[in-house]
Amino acid sequence: MNSFNSLNFVELMKVSVVMPILLVASVLVVAYALERFWYYWRAGGINSRLLVEVKRLVREGKVQEAVDCCDKHRGLVSEIVKAGLNASHLSRIDAEDTMESYKQRSQNLLRARLGVFGTLSFISPLLGLMGTVLGIMRSFHDLALSGSGGPTIVAAGISEALVTTVTGIAVAVPAAIIYNYFTSRLRNLMVRIDTFTSELIIVLYGERTIDRRRV
Repeated sequence: MNSFNSLNFVELMKVSVVMPILLVASVLVVAYALERFWYYWRAGGINSRLLVEVKRLVREGKVQEAVDCCDKHRGLVSEIVKAGLNASHLSRIDAEDTMESYKQRSQNLLRARLGVFGTLSFISPLLGLMGTVLGIMRSFHDLALSGSGGPTIVAAGISEALVTTVTGIAVAVPAAIIYNYFTSRLRNLMVRIDTFTSELIIVLYGERTIDRRRV
């Protein structure tokens, strides 16, 4: 058998039936990670200046100007804020429900594909271990058939079989890191959105209550 260092890509794929599966898993991790980074950069950011400007316009009674300000900025946050502003002519509960539905939609969009990272981080080491066990079984089977060679044949076979375990770990570690990163980022993002929407509702309806009391 060839040593581990002399194995090329094709030979690595032939080490075990598990290797092509792990190859597909690694491609998914890279592709989905790039897609999520791009999506969070494009739609998941929070523009602090936008939020400050919207609150200022609302306090001045310029709701439509605040809506126009949201139109100038892309992203899920501006859509949530715009939905709340457009529903400001309704009751407070209806406006809150409108923004809540947009928040749920945004959260689902941001959470998309994160489960893939969690799943691959869990099953990839198991797939690698299974490939190693199958490889060791094959090595002992080859030793029994050859009747000679002793530990040399077994050691070479085990060396190749361990490639699947290493590959499985190599896929699992980045997948776990990416999953934890986006999960933490999503949680922090939703906390900031919840905080701002609550502040927006207070600005929209709290001042109305004060005006009624004055009248």
